[in-house]
Amino acid sequence: MSIKQNHKGIQIQKELFKFIKYMDSVENYREELMALTSSWDNLTIMGQLGHTNIDMESTKNSFAKLTEELLNHLAMETLKKIVREMTAKAQISVDMVIRNLFERTADIGFLATDDDIRYFLQNTKSKYDTTYEKNVTYLKNRFEEYVKKYSVYFDIILMDTKGNILVNLIDNLELKQSKDEVVNLVLNTSDDYVETYKYHDFTPQYKKTLVYSYKVTQTNEPDSPIIGVLSLCFRFTDEMKGIFQNLINPSTQESLTILDNKGSVIASSDKYHIPLEATLELVLNDMYKVVSFGGRYYLSKTCSTNGYQDFMGLGWYGHIMVPIEHAFTHIQEDSLRIKESILQAILQYGDGFSNELKEIPKNAMHIQNNLNRAVWNGNISQSKDTTVDTGFSRLLLSEVAKTGDKTKNIFNSSIINLTKTMILNDTVSIASLMIDIMDRNLYERANDCRWWALTSEFRTILDNDILMQEDKDKLCSILAYINELYTVYTNLFIYDKNGVIVAVSNTDQNSIIGKSISNSWAQNTLRLNDSSQYEVSDFEQSALYDNRHTYIYNASIKSASSNKISGGIGIVFDSEIELKSMILESLPRYVTGELKNGVFGVFTTKNKMIISSSNDKYNVGLILDIDDKFFNLKNGESHSEIITLNGKFYSLGVKCSDGYREYKSFTDNYSNDVYSFFFSYISEADIPIIENSSKYNNPQSILLEDCDDCKEIATFYIGKKYLGVYVEDVLEAVNIKELESSIVLDDNSYFKGTIIYKKTVVSVLDIKPFIKEDSKSKYKDIVIVNYEGSSQDHYIGLLVDDLDNIIDVSAKSIQPLENHLISGGGSLVESIVSKEDPLNPGNLLTLLNIKKLGEDLTK
Repeated sequence: MSIKQNHKGIQIQKELFKFIKYMDSVENYREELMALTSSWDNLTIMGQLGHTNIDMESTKNSFAKLTEELLNHLAMETLKKIVREMTAKAQISVDMVIRNLFERTADIGFLATDDDIRYFLQNTKSKYDTTYEKNVTYLKNRFEEYVKKYSVYFDIILMDTKGNILVNLIDNLELKQSKDEVVNLVLNTSDDYVETYKYHDFTPQYKKTLVYSYKVTQTNEPDSPIIGVLSLCFRFTDEMKGIFQNLINPSTQESLTILDNKGSVIASSDKYHIPLEATLELVLNDMYKVVSFGGRYYLSKTCSTNGYQDFMGLGWYGHIMVPIEHAFTHIQEDSLRIKESILQAILQYGDGFSNELKEIPKNAMHIQNNLNRAVWNGNISQSKDTTVDTGFSRLLLSEVAKTGDKTKNIFNSSIINLTKTMILNDTVSIASLMIDIMDRNLYERANDCRWWALTSEFRTILDNDILMQEDKDKLCSILAYINELYTVYTNLFIYDKNGVIVAVSNTDQNSIIGKSISNSWAQNTLRLNDSSQYEVSDFEQSALYDNRHTYIYNASIKSASSNKISGGIGIVFDSEIELKSMILESLPRYVTGELKNGVFGVFTTKNKMIISSSNDKYNVGLILDIDDKFFNLKNGESHSEIITLNGKFYSLGVKCSDGYREYKSFTDNYSNDVYSFFFSYISEADIPIIENSSKYNNPQSILLEDCDDCKEIATFYIGKKYLGVYVEDVLEAVNIKELESSIVLDDNSYFKGTIIYKKTVVSVLDIKPFIKEDSKSKYKDIVIVNYEGSSQDHYIGLLVDDLDNIIDVSAKSIQPLENHLISGGGSLVESIVSKEDPLNPGNLLTLLNIKKLGEDLTK
């Protein structure tokens, strides 16, 4: 049993006590409900003076108990929402950078085998060589080309085995020989790379840098002699700035950080808020923790990386801290347009809602129905009591009904907004993660084709007018070596200046050598004169990918001896595997690692064609048939909504791609909008819709006409029919729960059972068949009438949907009607009142013939 503390008159769970005062939306509901509590107190006192015979103290206490349950649920779900967002941001921040760094491990391994680097090391013995300056200039230019393609690096350092710095990009480096431990680590490692984050003497301008280093050997043979050490210097601060910028919400003043394996801050979204090198408390095993830092209290959460393809990096953590006083400032009521009745039904029948939460709107409706019935009965009683001030009592009863309705509406509003919050949850953040991973991944593909196009041997061989078989074999060999390192491609191929394929990496596709490429992307590639440019095919079926849909990235290959284009390189992205993997890595999972039930993701083009999907029902190449508005989002824009898809309700998050760094940015000529969709199942769409019980007026007494011959009529609804009986014939309305259903009659019988009223057995009737009403709505009340008038007690009960008002109408407005017949030839409808249903103009009030109804239907 949870411990509770008093918060401004409400008992709140102790866990929530320190937060609730900062939850503006919850506090607003509390203030509204507490104000109504005061109204109930006043009405209780006035009720004693007005002889309303309504137990308002009981109603007030029922609402008060429900208020406590509601506010605790609202506060807990608000806290959970924040914690979910915090956890997601901390997890994404560390996983995103680790995924990026995995690509760096491949880069250093491949670049270390570059023939131009090997040539330089083997042919440049001293800076006094006559060719030294020429060779350095050439290699430096090549490094600059590399950094232009892979803009995540700020420097490339080439050293000999003694640490002598031979080539680097930063001109003002005065260091001639590195004494850094990296050199020895590289020379003695059996791993494929050396990853270090620390102070490096060859980047003295920074306290710490992230560097990937590896040995350069004479050949690719395992025992080949080491001839140098190569280091790639990563733009870590720049990379984290981009990641943080996409995740941070400025309104909460939250701070995202990356911590090293000792908990020290190595990257901060705001270094003036949470400074670098500060040591923070890790919060790994708890959902969250309140921590103190710099004299301020924070909600805090730490996430270790999930890694990527077994790469775990240096054991870093994603860590987020949100000042408590600002943590909930961005929680606002969603403007999502969806019927409240549908949201109420989703709450009752959807996945992910606790039974306790489901009971709150039910209980609120139950309390309000009881109150409506009490007010209705009070008005009936007042109409027959000549000893009290009827005017005051009726006014008081009307105020009671209005106060009850206000109270219930606050409950409905809060539950509706809570339901939307829980349903939409993190849909946009997941869709954003999906598209961010895709943009970052395809950025690497654009880099790869451009860099490989600069391979010296490709350029030299393609300069030959006629390629000998050994030339083609050499090209195939190099491509195969690259493909072994970069497994996201099914094939790499080179074509000459005429568009004829001359080499492939995949021997299974040797048959395409010698064939011409007629596709426009190949022709466009052969017109690219700038090494920073590349060409990408549309997402289309290709014979180069077994007639499946994919992207093919291309770059032109320039002649080694001139500025002319001698051919091109194409790389076939394994989109079927890789894109689906990106989606699956983004989707939410249980702690067991299994995908959460009912979630799936989809990538599409702007024209709705599916690029990839984690759901086999939505195959690549098909159209995602949902509203056009989702495809009108601009770059970087996102949206969340509840939609109906194939007979099911889903919460949907969607985002339009925004590129990464220069990829698909204003500096890039490539434009290809991709949309990521995240679907989370809510419920079947054919669930019973729960109509709002306040669709009719609250029972009260309304004087419609100032007349001497007024008749009082008690009104109610059966389905959509607006019906009434004279007040003098009505005894009381009772809860349908009083009904004892008969077990011998079928559902088609109008006789539904009996109740005991004043020691008398009363037959309960369903008269829908006789008034031509086919509504399937559930009855709430039984109106007991005396069909013999005051001469003797002959009671029947009528099942009704909603109680309405007690109205006064002139006798002149009541028009007899003789045409509505029932079994036995009697008249069920006695007359029509020339007053319209206020909610359905044209629907006139119909008076029932109680005497005939009782006589004919109880025989």
